[in-house]
Amino acid sequence: MKTSKKMASALIALGLAFGAVGADMATTEAASVQEIAQINVHKSGSNFQYWNEDSASFKALKAYVEDVTNPTSPNYIPVEDRVCVSDMDGTFYGELAPTYSEWYLYFHRIFNDPTYHPTATEKAYAEELLKAAKAQKISADQDEGEDRAQSYAFEGMTIDEFNKYVDNFFSNAPLEGLTNCTFAEAYYLPMVEVITYLQNNGFNFYVVTGTDRQLVRQALKAPIPSILPDHVIGTDSLPVIERQGWAGSQYFLFNEDGAKDKVMRGPFQFTDNKAGKVQNIAKEIGIHPVIALGNSTSDGSMLNYTLANPKYKSFAMGVCCDDSDRDWGTQAKGDKFKAFCEKYGITPISMAKDWKTIYGYNVEKKGSQTFFTDKGFTK
Repeated sequence: MKTSKKMASALIALGLAFGAVGADMATTEAASVQEIAQINVHKSGSNFQYWNEDSASFKALKAYVEDVTNPTSPNYIPVEDRVCVSDMDGTFYGELAPTYSEWYLYFHRIFNDPTYHPTATEKAYAEELLKAAKAQKISADQDEGEDRAQSYAFEGMTIDEFNKYVDNFFSNAPLEGLTNCTFAEAYYLPMVEVITYLQNNGFNFYVVTGTDRQLVRQALKAPIPSILPDHVIGTDSLPVIERQGWAGSQYFLFNEDGAKDKVMRGPFQFTDNKAGKVQNIAKEIGIHPVIALGNSTSDGSMLNYTLANPKYKSFAMGVCCDDSDRDWGTQAKGDKFKAFCEKYGITPISMAKDWKTIYGYNVEKKGSQTFFTDKGFTK
């Protein structure tokens, strides 16, 4: 039996205390960031640990990869065309305990960060979003509205300052709906195995997410270092140069005459979601994907675009959030997306039936979900 994690007082960004979180390497605990980074499924697929290997989804994945990487197969795909695109939240990272990591970071910024002073309008809108998140009834306009609000809340930070803010938050903030797990550890271990399996078979793996691009780049560095920053496509804020002001680029020289210019987060640019994911794949990758991974109808356009590859046999998988014992999904939600998958030829993955564990064997679902943003929060 492994020893339990040491409990330490966790300080969130800029000295805000969130409580105790654990941090050791015991395999019966939540997989640590270091353990996640060490996941590496061989090219042969012989060392998967977290999948029920008799599941239909697992068999379909291996069959596809073995077929299209076999030089003697009529379905062989050259390495240069082996592009995989994958959503993040709900596909290989948790999104239901209790809500999206980006939203939690935003709530912390508005309600709990003593260095930030939101306007009355900002706070009122954040209250509306918090109410929707608690009820798990986020409307389409709120989905993009949060992107704009979050971008505004961090506008003016240098890229380095924002990266440190993300690191502090993800490393120390506990998931309120799960035990023994921080935001930095909230990865679906079976899907991290899939990522490394595909990479070791020559697939160029891109994250295509509705979450803030720079947040995802920073969050992935430690747990999944094989996903490089230039392989992340996400919702964007426009980077700006602090001293440039109104001047067009043709009139401005970075670090002119010894100035120490800084690149900073600027205004909201666009939300990377739904059909916008297809547009950004075409624009930023320029190669039609052959594999796509997603978890909701918001990924439907990306999944269908991949399956419409005119040149190669393609493959898409959909993660169905049907596990109400180990996570905050429901059978009804899982069945709804499963029906969508079956309609469009997407291979459905059952979190409840196909995976031996989700986050680690000692991560358990709590009896109820709370939001630490409530602490000190006054309406």
